[in-house]
Amino acid sequence: MAHDTRRQFLRTIGVAAGAGLAGCTGGGGGGGGTQTTTAGGTTMGEATTSTSLTPITVVAPEGTINYPLWEAGVAQGFFEDEGLDVNSTYKPFDAQAQSVTTHAVDTSLVSTLPYIQNVVKGEKLVSFGFNAGLLSVNALYVLASSDYQTIEDLKGKRIGVWSFGSSTVQAFEALVAEKTGLQLRKDFQTTTAAPPALVGLLKDGKVDAVIDVSGLTIAMEAAPDTFRNIAQLNNLWIEQSGNPLPLTSWWCYADWYDSNKDVAAALLRGAEKSVGYWRDNTDAILKQYGGPANVDNQAKIDVVSNWAQQGQVFQQSTTQDFLDSTWKFLTLMQKHGFLDQVPDQGSVMRNPL
Repeated sequence: MAHDTRRQFLRTIGVAAGAGLAGCTGGGGGGGGTQTTTAGGTTMGEATTSTSLTPITVVAPEGTINYPLWEAGVAQGFFEDEGLDVNSTYKPFDAQAQSVTTHAVDTSLVSTLPYIQNVVKGEKLVSFGFNAGLLSVNALYVLASSDYQTIEDLKGKRIGVWSFGSSTVQAFEALVAEKTGLQLRKDFQTTTAAPPALVGLLKDGKVDAVIDVSGLTIAMEAAPDTFRNIAQLNNLWIEQSGNPLPLTSWWCYADWYDSNKDVAAALLRGAEKSVGYWRDNTDAILKQYGGPANVDNQAKIDVVSNWAQQGQVFQQSTTQDFLDSTWKFLTLMQKHGFLDQVPDQGSVMRNPL
């Protein structure tokens, strides 16, 4: 199948036409090893990679909501339209988080706060935008049957988290302190446990509330008879700044950026189109690709679709207002001891568009 014919074939059967999206799907639950999709690459045993496209590999965490976004964007040809042959791979979080600093890939969407800290420590890293970056949908959950209505109601109670080294948990610590004056590790009892175990501890009454990873956040939000969200990171920050809170952004080393501004620009344009398509077709995309992201029933699909319509889940573009809001958040993280210092925005951010 010729390259252009294959792309037209993918679009013809795309979700916008009400049919299944083409592309590779990984094992159920996303935990069965690395999954890969290549635009313009081998399909059904045919070596059809176009030599006119620039190959680029990006790495996303396996078993997360990133999977359906990338599968749909690649299948629709948004990156091919920008001259890129994107190879999207899915790896365990630790490997993905270090994929740029270990030089496993040249660039990828990785956690913003740790990479800002890397810059502070002297790494010659730059970011060129937030297009398709994950936003902070994580929330603080209690049992639906409990009497807790606010964060303040939980003072002195036990909250479970998966790690105090997590930038998500640290963001909660800073925003809770800013909103209520309460310190998570001083004014509450705390427990750390693996993300799935936290849900069990909450159900069993061993903890009074939990902060969990995005996939389990979706699962709890989709079970309102069992769990109730009393504070979400995005909403806490929207109340202060008018913008959602980023978890990931595009990072690379400065020398790679200087030599590949055209590739960076193409990635941003393709990512922006992918998020727009995602927001218009979230339900259908998740029905096709939700399994590896653990979005595997209609209740979860409805949750994610609702968030997508609110402009949550993924950031579509990198506006100056969004950048300024993010730097205010970084300043807040420094204030509460989670960043040593905040680098100047102009020393970190690049704009290839």
